[in-house]
Amino acid sequence: MKKKMRKLVVILILSTVGVGFSQETGSVYITSEFLPNSEVGTIKKNKVGFDIPLKTVFGKETISLFGEYQNLNIGYVDKDVPFETHQIDNFQTVSLGLLYDRVLENGWGFSLKLAPQISSNFDINAFDSRDIFINGSLLFDKLNTENQSMWSFGVSYDFQNGLDFPIPVIAYTKRLDEKWAYKIGFPDARLKWSFHKNHRIEAFTTLDGFAGNMNDDVEIYKTDYRGNLKSTYMLGGVGYTISFLKDFEFNAKAGYSAFNSMEVQDYDTNEVYNFSMENGAYYNFGVTYKLKVKSKVKSPYYN
Repeated sequence: MKKKMRKLVVILILSTVGVGFSQETGSVYITSEFLPNSEVGTIKKNKVGFDIPLKTVFGKETISLFGEYQNLNIGYVDKDVPFETHQIDNFQTVSLGLLYDRVLENGWGFSLKLAPQISSNFDINAFDSRDIFINGSLLFDKLNTENQSMWSFGVSYDFQNGLDFPIPVIAYTKRLDEKWAYKIGFPDARLKWSFHKNHRIEAFTTLDGFAGNMNDDVEIYKTDYRGNLKSTYMLGGVGYTISFLKDFEFNAKAGYSAFNSMEVQDYDTNEVYNFSMENGAYYNFGVTYKLKVKSKVKSPYYN
């Protein structure tokens, strides 16, 4: 546990020196992510999701619905793993949630997110109650329209980060001019250059990972275990986005994953087996369709 805490502290420090937000607008997206690792295996994550603003009240309140399906595949190559990995090489994750966003007085606002999630290897047909997780966040922000900047802070818990506890969220966002904007913060930081109305380049650092329940016994060291497979890593890289056909975007990202960890834990979060993941390359490709329905965008990053 102490080792993981030290890793998180280092990640926190590094993420503040990079410099993103998700735009508050409706969209449907599909992405594919690859993390090749010569020591353990290749991780592939395919995602399909949506976020749709449902209702805006007097321009101050917005309720949005969002959902995502993720298919995680791990192609193990480490022959020294002391158990059969076929039970933990595929995990399915489905989440559906609501986001409530409210604009307050004097530039203040807050957002509350609640997102139930099912994440499991589904090694047995029946659902297990431990396949279900509850994610959420509470964020406050202070917008300065004159300075085109915003402070954000709060707390977030996401089982897919592979961590056992909520993490703090803090960020400072600033628009420099029509082409340049940045965000310094944790767990996400970015620098964006919009050199054309349909083209932009973005440098980023962000916390990521995956996790899922093993809902049947897995024999490790000749002992049957049930628990979770969890992974946490820090991503840093550069992405390119092109807009086309008015409402579509294609994006490609390449970078490096650092501070990688992947381990099997029992339900008391005790380590059962550590895969000793090495740092390595990261690639991500995706297409987004922007819906006509939009909510009020508060962030200077998207003005």
